[in-house]
Parts: sequence; C-alpha cells; structure tokens
Amino acid sequence: MLDASTGPFGSHRTEVPQRTTTRSRATRATQAKGGSAPEWSYAKRQPADKVADHRRVLRDAIPDPWRGWLGLRRVRRWLRATRFAARQNRLAGADAPQFNFYPMRPEPNASISYVMGRLGARIGFEPSPTGLNFAWDTGTWFSARAAGHFPDGTLNARCLDISKSHVDRVWAEVAGYSIAVDPLTTEGPIVVKPEENGTRGGRAVDGPLPARVPGVVYQRLVDTRVGDRVLQIRPVVVRGRIVLVYEKWRPYPHWFKGPELTVPKTATEFFSAAEAALLLRFAESIGLDYGELDVVRDGSDGPIYVVDANRTPVRPKGLPDESVDAAFGPQAEAFAELISR
Repeated sequence: MLDASTGPFGSHRTEVPQRTTTRSRATRATQAKGGSAPEWSYAKRQPADKVADHRRVLRDAIPDPWRGWLGLRRVRRWLRATRFAARQNRLAGADAPQFNFYPMRPEPNASISYVMGRLGARIGFEPSPTGLNFAWDTGTWFSARAAGHFPDGTLNARCLDISKSHVDRVWAEVAGYSIAVDPLTTEGPIVVKPEENGTRGGRAVDGPLPARVPGVVYQRLVDTRVGDRVLQIRPVVVRGRIVLVYEKWRPYPHWFKGPELTVPKTATEFFSAAEAALLLRFAESIGLDYGELDVVRDGSDGPIYVVDANRTPVRPKGLPDESVDAAFGPQAEAFAELISR
C-alpha cells in the first residue's frame, strides 16, 4: 500500500501532506491572550492535497481558452511574447529569415526563441507564404477556426490534439501497447495525471480506486529509478529527425516535480535504431513536426512509452548555462537546413 512512509515500490520515504488551518480574527485574539480556541474554529482544517483537489475541480470547471483569459494568464503571456518579438526583430533586421507563429506568440523562454536568437531570425504573427510557419498554441487542442489559417507546410499544423489520452491512443496504435490502466481494477501503484497539456498535478496513488475522476488519465507507474534518482528521457524532434535527447534527472521519490538536472545527449545513447524509428512514426502519426516527447523506459532495458507530447517546448528546467550550446546548437542547425530549402 502507498502510505506516508514508503514509496510506490516499497522503499524510500515520501512527503506527508501538510494541513492548512483557517482561523478567524476572534480566534486569533483569544489565543493571543492565552486562551484556547473553540473546537468549531478548526472546522475548516483540511489536508493540503484535498484543498488542492478542490481548487483543481473549480479551475477545471472553466474550459480553456476562457480559463486562460479569466486568469489573465494569456494576457501576461501575450505581453511577454510581444515585447520579446519587438526586441528580436530590432536585432535581426528587415532582411532576416522570418518565423511566423499563429495563433499565439513564443515567449522568451521557448526553445524556439533560443533557436531564432542563434539564427538571427525575425518573428511574424500571421501565417505567410514566405518563411517558416508554426501552428503555435500552448493549450491542449487547436480550434477548427485556428487550424483553417495554416498554409501547406506549416509545422505542427496536423498536431491538433495533445491530450494525454490521445497521446496514449496514438502510441498504442503505433507501438502496439499502451500505458493506460483501469483504475477500478488495477492493484498497486497508479499514476493519476491531468488530461490537459502543461498542467502539473501528477501523483502516484494505490489502486484499485473507488471511482474515476473526470479530466484525468490513469497510467501504469513505470519504475524509472537509477540508483537514488528518477530518469526521464525527452527527445527533440525536428521534421522527422531526433536532433538530440534531454536526459532529465530528479531525486527519488520526485516522480513528477522537484529539483531537476537536464543533460543534452544524442539519440544513439538512449535508443536503438528500431526505437528511434518507432518514436518518429509516433511523431508523424500525431502530426508533431517540431516539439519534444516525454519518454519513460521500463527498467534498464525494457520497453519505452511515450507519455506526453509538447509542440511548444521551453528551455528545460535544470539545464546548466554551460550546456546551452549543446542543447540549442543542434536545433539551430536543423532549422537552418529548413530555411535553406
């Protein structure tokens, strides 16, 4: 069983959820004078994970893109991206090659922004017959209206759904096996993750569960531990090529978040030729011309699983400054070849 003292594979200690307390002004005054708080003042005390669940339910009740606008998230991103584009275009000059993005704009921390900085490329905000066009939206689904703006040859124009369940369906079609499980019958550790892209909240729970929860997916927990660390592999795909792979480490038991170290490596250090071909078939099937895949391997030599696809990747957390050239140099070279065609 998963509990506060053992990890999902029965060894290391995990974090215990903290409790939050809401106290009224009268209660605080009573305690300040040395008195004791009445029992009713603790009625709002809830485990932290339950409070987070309540907030998640409230947030998920508002669909994107409205949630992003109501929370001003998209407004802030638009402002950062617009300022970055103005600065980049001033530096690049009028005759530089142009990368066009629609319907959203890349922010300074986007991986493609580092690539454009190396290539001296300009940023455009509408699809155009000239330059490279990107279907660029940090959300999970493209609307049919936005998809209709893309001309032929637009990067990721066919990658319109990167929800976790769709990623697994496509992977199952390509690879012949799935990572999804039935939470009502599966015994042992289960991964519960939000369906939508870029939404944190993955956690390991002990199955079987009493009921399904809408808006999440249920997956097998793949043991990716190497010693006292957890390994995740993230290949970078550019037009049918794996140009590099990020080796991402976290200390156990931080399966989904926590301090990270990211090391750029080559594809041959992680994948056989058959596995690399399988990953590229998956990218082609889901329509990912440019982006990154989250890959986990079962043990040291077991099968690989694609658990996420990202068409708007950002600079990886934990990437040392001295590794920036190794990370973005190969990507810049791949895009330079696309520009020259």
